[in-house]
Amino acid sequence: MKAIDLIQIMEKWAKPSLIDDWDNTGFQIGNSQKDVKKVLIALDLDRKVLDIALKNSYDMIITHHPIIFRPLKNITSEDEKGKMILDIIKNDIVVYNAHSNLDMADRGVSHRLADVLGLMDKCILRTMTTEGEKNYGYGIVGNIEDIPLSKYLCIVKERLKADNIIVYGDTDIKINRVAVCGGSGGEFIYDAYESGADIYITGDIKYHDAQLGYELGLVIVDGGHFNTEKMILPDIKKELENNIEEKIDIEVIMESSLPMILY
Repeated sequence: MKAIDLIQIMEKWAKPSLIDDWDNTGFQIGNSQKDVKKVLIALDLDRKVLDIALKNSYDMIITHHPIIFRPLKNITSEDEKGKMILDIIKNDIVVYNAHSNLDMADRGVSHRLADVLGLMDKCILRTMTTEGEKNYGYGIVGNIEDIPLSKYLCIVKERLKADNIIVYGDTDIKINRVAVCGGSGGEFIYDAYESGADIYITGDIKYHDAQLGYELGLVIVDGGHFNTEKMILPDIKKELENNIEEKIDIEVIMESSLPMILY
């Protein structure tokens, strides 16, 4: 199977038309006509992931986050990003990402997060575009059965498989409406409030984001960037396997390469 065939499967799901203006994602490195027999899927393409790909002779790497995000002034062996790109090219590896388009796609990142956390009667938190009769956007809001927040927080921690979560707000309440956004969702706090959510679960919450949520009476849960997005990775594998006829080896890395220790 050619790399372009796998890219087309991904882009039928995470359409390029959904890529946000600030984003830089898609087919980033390599030969679209390369024969692909082994694919590695990860959230990020960093040195640890690349070393796994090199050691095990993977032909293609598919990630959520792009390796080339900001404009590059040069590609040299003088810095880590340059070294990685040179190693990718030298070893003829194809690199493809689906970022904001996978965030907004049907069955995308936040849809999957909402499913994992048991949301029902789901709708988009902030609509960004409409194609035909279909709306696309960031985040999901939905309902759950009435439950004490303290109990639901245990469910969240368990289902995210998170060692820790950070909770901002009054936890001595019952909830039945939940908003979620995979990754960095601080800018959608007011959307969560306007949606009638009791709690908003996302990642990368800043101090003033948490303060805004508290002032609005909205409980904010920072489940971590990686933990609120990682559940999409097995879905990428499934999407590829469901749409190809020939047998290829597809593996998923579910661990973050970024060391993080809470003291």
